[in-house]
Amino acid sequence: MVLSYHFPPDPAMGGMRWAGLTKYLAQLGWRVWVVTAAPGPEAADGVSVESCPPGRTLSDLYRRCRAVFRTPAAGAYGTVEDITEGREPAGRLAKLRAEGAGVLALLSEGRGWALRAALRARRVIRRVRPHVIVSSSPPVAAHLAAWLATRGLEIPWLADLRDPWAGPVSRGFRAHPFMRSRLAWAATVRLERLVVGAATGIITTTRELATVLHARYPRSTVTWLRNGADRDCLPDRSESPCAGVGIAHVGALYGGRSLSLVLRALRLFLERHPEAAADGTRLRSAGYADAARTAALQHEITALQLERHVELLGVISRAAALDLVASSRLVVVLAQDQEPQIPGKLYEGLAIGVATVAITTPDSATGREASRLGVAVVEPNDVEAMVAVLEAVWSDGGVGLRRRQTAVDYRDLAASVSSLLGAVAVTPSHRPPLRRQ
Repeated sequence: MVLSYHFPPDPAMGGMRWAGLTKYLAQLGWRVWVVTAAPGPEAADGVSVESCPPGRTLSDLYRRCRAVFRTPAAGAYGTVEDITEGREPAGRLAKLRAEGAGVLALLSEGRGWALRAALRARRVIRRVRPHVIVSSSPPVAAHLAAWLATRGLEIPWLADLRDPWAGPVSRGFRAHPFMRSRLAWAATVRLERLVVGAATGIITTTRELATVLHARYPRSTVTWLRNGADRDCLPDRSESPCAGVGIAHVGALYGGRSLSLVLRALRLFLERHPEAAADGTRLRSAGYADAARTAALQHEITALQLERHVELLGVISRAAALDLVASSRLVVVLAQDQEPQIPGKLYEGLAIGVATVAITTPDSATGREASRLGVAVVEPNDVEAMVAVLEAVWSDGGVGLRRRQTAVDYRDLAASVSSLLGAVAVTPSHRPPLRRQ
């Protein structure tokens, strides 16, 4: 049984990992049940989905009261996070407010889903008596739900951490309001300790995070299992891609992620190759960015005189985003200041077969993984290296970059996951009886 807040038809990237793995585990003979907040079942043969919608939270009440009693000033971003992000709160009132924002965020994590999911999971456990349970975060409500659901039961439980929980904290997230709340952070550390101590084992998506957690919890079993993509669910690379050097970026802009390097390189590339400007070279970016980042991005585009060569598409559907990738000649994966994490978008571009470049440092988790998979890595301030990538794509349409790349398919990872689950699973003949409540 898998507990994952995100799962198709929810388009969130966080749901793709276990959607792909459960699909191919079912083909290997596993019977899978998924408890998720996603609305409506959408699963492969052999996978049963239990939809458990989230509830209302303190943050919902706070936002409602805020909308009633306060009119945002012109230029305000509209959330506590927007107002304080990037600046250290000054004064007692500001610090108290930042503390309250962090605690509210902690209490509302997963939108009130943990208790609801735990009750639903408990019912599923009694009905199907699974051999092993997997919980996947973020949000970490999935782990709290699994911990609650397994109290008094001797069922193996693996906690899958797709991102760090109580650290290491990436540089791009150290200014986030949540990190300014001492109470929220102290509770986060204790909750991680509770889950890791109770779980049979821990899974991470990067070797770097696995190393940190193994050192932090030497008595726990920590295994890393990279992400991938389900090639069967992705479009084919277009045989007639966008004109010129069609560049795609898909993903939210947050933390340390920035398109600034790509914009500066594009300006320099167009100056050196004016014929590329006439040929339709364009960067198309899709994904969420808050008001401040959007304004800064638009300002930089104007300053570099790139209005004709950059499109900001905002939030679009997952299908449209994948089509954008498939019709481009180059995909840009931003991973600045995310040292222990690897964006899932890296694997989808590779699976579709589009030339890919990762903007990160070589010693980060993304940098190391990109190098293993033959992906070009450009450091965040190396404009000339980024220009060289654009010139390579301009010269051969990205063929040279694509030839070096290796895709990771969940179909190929399923056997390893099956072995991992089988190693801890309780077999039917040895399963203990369920205790009555």
